[in-house]
Amino acid sequence: MGRGTPESRQSPPAQRAGNGSAPRRALVAAAVGNLVEWYDLAVFGAFASVIAGTFFPGTDRTASLLAAFAVYSGAFVFRPVGAILFGRSGDRRGRRDVLTTVIVMMSLATAGIGVVPGYAAIGLLAPVLLVLCRSVQGLSVGGEAGGASAFVVEYASAGRRGLYGAWLWATVALGLGAGIGMAALLARLLPPGLVEAWGWRLAFLIALPLGLIGLYLRLRLDETAPFRTARDAGAIVRHPVRETVRAFPGRVAIGFGLVAAASVTFNTFFVFLPNHLASTLGVPLEMALGAALLGLLTTAIVSPALGSLSDRVGRKPLLVAGSLGLLILIMPAYLLIQGGRPVSMALAYVLIGMALSCFVLPTFLSELFPTPVRATALAITYGLPAALAGGTAPFLATLLVLRTGNPVLPAWYAIAVTLAAAACALRVRETAFRPLDVDAG
Repeated sequence: MGRGTPESRQSPPAQRAGNGSAPRRALVAAAVGNLVEWYDLAVFGAFASVIAGTFFPGTDRTASLLAAFAVYSGAFVFRPVGAILFGRSGDRRGRRDVLTTVIVMMSLATAGIGVVPGYAAIGLLAPVLLVLCRSVQGLSVGGEAGGASAFVVEYASAGRRGLYGAWLWATVALGLGAGIGMAALLARLLPPGLVEAWGWRLAFLIALPLGLIGLYLRLRLDETAPFRTARDAGAIVRHPVRETVRAFPGRVAIGFGLVAAASVTFNTFFVFLPNHLASTLGVPLEMALGAALLGLLTTAIVSPALGSLSDRVGRKPLLVAGSLGLLILIMPAYLLIQGGRPVSMALAYVLIGMALSCFVLPTFLSELFPTPVRATALAITYGLPAALAGGTAPFLATLLVLRTGNPVLPAWYAIAVTLAAAACALRVRETAFRPLDVDAG
C-alpha cells in the first residue's frame, strides 16, 4: 500500500475524471445526500428537550434531558460499526452502492422517530423503539461521512479537491442548520403545547421526501474513476480494515484528533448548549436555536472559500488556523452564549462557525489514504472520534454540569480535545500538491 503500488501508477485517469460535468453532478448528489443525513441527525439534537419529556417523562427535567442525550450519544456507538461495515463495502464493491444504501436507511429511521408513540401511549416500548431508530441512524452516518468524502474527492480534479471537499463540509453545517432551523421554525410558529404534543414530529417526517431526492440523484451517478482503476488493476484489498490499521496507524491517529475536535465543538455548541439554555436557564428554545443557526450558516458560507484557498496554500495552514482559532475562542464564546443575550449569543456562534470553516477535513483525510482503503480509512477516522468524543459530548456536558454545578466545565473539555487536535495539525505533512494516489508519507 506504499509507494509504487498499482493505485499509485494509475493516478492520471483519476485526474482526468475531473473534466466535464460529471464531477459537478457527483458533488451535487453527494452534497444533497450529505445534507439530508446531517439534517436527520440535527433534528434529534434540536428537539432533545422535547423528546426528553415525550419519552422520558418525570419531575426532574435535567434527568429527563440527560436520558435523551444518552440516547443521542448511544447512537454514536453504532457509527464505528457502520464505518467498518460500509467502509469495507465501499472499498470492495464501490462508493456508489454504499451511498445509496445509507441514505435510504437514514431517511426511514428518521421518519420512524416521527411516528413512534410516546411513553404515555406505550410505556417502556417507546424509548426502546426510539433507541432502535437512533441506532439505525448511527449505522447510516457511519457509512455516509467517509463514503461521501471519498466519492467527491475522487471525482474532483487535482486543483479543485479542496473546493469540492469543502462543499461537503459546508453541507454538514447546512444539514445541521436545516435541522436546527426547522426546529426553530416550528417552535416559533406553533404554541409550546402543540410543539411538545405533536409538532416536533413534523421535522422528522420531512426526512422521507428529502431522502427520496437524495436517492434519485445518487442512483444517476457512475462509480469513481480511481476505484474503477484500482479494481481493474487488481488492487482491491481483501481486508481493508486490517490493512488500514496495519499500514497507516499514524495517519488514523492524526485524523482521529482533528475529527474529535470538530465533533466535540459541534456537539457542545450546537446540540448541548441550545437545550441547556432552554431547559435550565430559561432562554426561549427558538432564540437559542436561532443563534446556533447563525453559526452553522457561517460555516456553510465560508467553508467553500477556504476550501478553494487550501488548493492554493495547502491544507495544513487551514487546519492549524482552525485548531488554534478554536483554542482561543471556545471559552469566551461559551461564556457569551451562557449569558443568554441575543446579540452576544449570535456573535459567539458566528466566531465558532468561522473557526470550524477552516477544518478542510473531507479533502485532507481523503488525501492521506490510497484508493484501495480510502473509504474504510475515512469511515474509521470519522466514525471512531465522532462516537467516542463527539457523540458523548452532550451527555458528558450535561452530566458534568449536573454533578459539579460548574456550567463552564464542558468548555474546558472542548478545549482539552482541541489542544490535542492542534498538536496533530502541527505534525501533518502537506497533501494538497500531490496526485491523489501518490503517498503523502
